[in-house]
Order: sequence, then structure tokens, then C-alpha cells
Amino acid sequence: MKAAKIENIDYRIVVRRGGRTGSAIVMAPHGGKIEPRTSLITETIAGRDLDMYCFEGLMPESNRELHITSRNFDEESALELLRTKSTVVAIHGRQDRHDPSTVYLGGKDVALVSVIAWRLQEADFQAKKDNHPFPGIQDSNIVNRGLRGKGAQLEVPLSLRRRLGSEPELLERFCGAVRKAIVTFDAENGAQSSIVF
Repeated sequence: MKAAKIENIDYRIVVRRGGRTGSAIVMAPHGGKIEPRTSLITETIAGRDLDMYCFEGLMPESNRELHITSRNFDEESALELLRTKSTVVAIHGRQDRHDPSTVYLGGKDVALVSVIAWRLQEADFQAKKDNHPFPGIQDSNIVNRGLRGKGAQLEVPLSLRRRLGSEPELLERFCGAVRKAIVTFDAENGAQSSIVF
């Protein structure tokens, strides 16, 4: 894609280092206009203290051309960041498919997925961990390429993303729930796994 598209015109890469010393990162590999509002959700979850990575489509149209599947996502700065991260969460957008409100959770980190699902349900959002088309369990999936070889991905339906983009209180409640799950999980699991022996 680098050969065909121009950085900062067709797409941009946003990396923001947080003030926190943990080993968590929140990512939107299909941000900007590729899967609308996934960057907004990622930025809101990260806040000022979690590390954040967004690959964002900027083109006036046809941003779907910039959609690199999670299995093939090998952008260098993302991979470099992931070498230092043990708690990895990726935010994706999905079509509603007759279910405009349920977040489909995937990724190989079953424990992290469970904590996020629980926090979302506690905040009155619907979350589904199994029996959906986005398991996200391939080793090559960008979310599973951190230090521990596993992460959690959220497939947020279009209708819910639209609501999150226009209802600030809803956005804060959603992102606060995911953030709480990440921070708690990273405090318990991230620190020890990032120590190099």
C-alpha cells in the first residue's frame, strides 16, 4: 500500500504515548474514514495516560481501499510499539448485520476479553464473546502480536458507533468501561510479563 498511497494525504499514522508507566496500548488499525469513529473511541479510551495507535484513512472517498485485514496488518511503527506492550486492545467497526447494539469481542486473550465484556455489561452495553464472525484468534492478527502473543479486539456495530459519536455521555460511559477493564487488567497482568529476564 505504501507504494500506491501517500502518508499524511491519503492516510496518517497517529501514535500517542501516554503518561502512565504500564504496558497497555489501545489501537484503531482501521481508523479515520476507514471504519468511522474507531479513532474517536480509541482516543477516548486511551485518554492522556494510555498509549495509543491509530492508522487513519483521510481520502475524500473509497477509504475502504486502505483496509488492511488484521491478519495482514504489518505497519512498522505499530509492530515496533507492540514489541513493548503486553496488554493490547484493538477497536474495530463492523456492519450492524441485524444486531445494531452488540459489541463482538475477540482475540486470544480470553481473560482480558472476559474482563472487558463484564465491564461493558456492567455499564449497560451488550457484549458477545462467542458465536460471531470475528473471533480474532489468528497469531498474525495485529491484536495478538504484543509481548504475550494475545490481545482483545472489539467489533463495534455502525449504529452504536454513530450514537457514540453524537452522544458524549454514552461515549464516556462506553470508553470508561473499556478503560477500567484495561487499567485493572494491565495492573494485574501487564507489569510482570513486560519484565525481560
